[in-house]
Amino acid sequence: MFEELIIKKAKSLELTQAEFYEVIDYMLKNGANNNVIKFFLGLDSFGMTKREVLYLTMALRDSGKVLKYNQMIFEKHSTGGIGDGTSIVLIPLLASLGYKIIKTTGKSLVYTNGSTDRFASIPHFRVKLSDQEIQHVLEKTNACVLSHKGDMCPADRLLYDVIENYGLESNLNFLAASIACKKLASGAKLVLVDVKYGEASVVKKYSQAKKLAHLLRYIFNKNNVKSVIVITNTLQTIGEGIGNAIEVADALNVLQGKHTLLRDISIRYAVEMITKADPRINRKDANELVASYLDNGNAYNKFMEIVHYQGGDEKVLKEAKLFTPYKSVNFVSDIDGYVGFINSLVLGELVRRLCAESHDNNIGFVLRVKIGDFVNKGDIIMSFYYKNDEDLEKYKNVIMGCVRMTKVKMKRVNPIKKVYR
Repeated sequence: MFEELIIKKAKSLELTQAEFYEVIDYMLKNGANNNVIKFFLGLDSFGMTKREVLYLTMALRDSGKVLKYNQMIFEKHSTGGIGDGTSIVLIPLLASLGYKIIKTTGKSLVYTNGSTDRFASIPHFRVKLSDQEIQHVLEKTNACVLSHKGDMCPADRLLYDVIENYGLESNLNFLAASIACKKLASGAKLVLVDVKYGEASVVKKYSQAKKLAHLLRYIFNKNNVKSVIVITNTLQTIGEGIGNAIEVADALNVLQGKHTLLRDISIRYAVEMITKADPRINRKDANELVASYLDNGNAYNKFMEIVHYQGGDEKVLKEAKLFTPYKSVNFVSDIDGYVGFINSLVLGELVRRLCAESHDNNIGFVLRVKIGDFVNKGDIIMSFYYKNDEDLEKYKNVIMGCVRMTKVKMKRVNPIKKVYR
């Protein structure tokens, strides 16, 4: 079978939906063996049509459980971002406004962990739930955070193994299918996908981000799912924190009314989804309503509610004990000038490595500045929270080089490059 399919692709012929279902069924029964590996390497070499990407997506979706609801369910996904806690803000924000939202996430292919890893830094927070538990949490809170490691899209996890082991992370066709299959399996009827591009992302170029955005829109349209695709750059982090527990603490600050870039982007995402769900809603009115739910504490209270119903320790959050660093050091500016460059890629890789080595979620950074900010000599530009003095001595010079100052006035960076509705 596999040899015939590869020959067919070599002749520039399109594979059928039935053939993709046959491949995925074989993969489920036999694992990602040599036949499967050769097949996907062949697809990588010979390319895929849009219809083939759609067929692969649907076969991955139908490899496991597909949730169905009689109401509008929202979903939000990011292709991976360092220091991006928008999901942590957006989920309770939309839920507090009365919208139903499910967040499914899988293993990250980039230099940061996914949303479930961030939520899992909350003691006892459960992301593996039964169907009955999912329904119960949704009914009680309007929201639910789920791990991809459950019964949904098991074939996608096998595809991940092939992608990682054979360097196929940059294949946009596989990436689109992997993203979309989980959203379709979650029962979502409106999806916002944040497609990131740049050095701190799997997708390096803006042109590639646009191609991925168009693929996703095509797949969602064919499945009668409304979508908002946002293309954002990774020139700097959206949030101030880098590190699982630190990013949750950063999001909690926003949920308690702090005005930051993370707040602005989260509000924008919420407005995009609300007005997409109902075009009759005025954007200005939606913006004011969303902002008020951050300011009046409703979104924060909803977050605590979600934590409670998914087994998390609310006391740790309420007493601000989630993020309890062992040691910290501040890095300061050596000149009067402007922030010209922030290397979030190196900072993200460093946090991921140190957290993995120490099995500790409290390691990370808080960035006190954004590109274009003016700072005086001696002002704090970044704080490093660490466990071992050896790590500080080993990486101190690397960390210092991740934020570069300049005497030249710099423009501020808007992360959002393009929005497809």
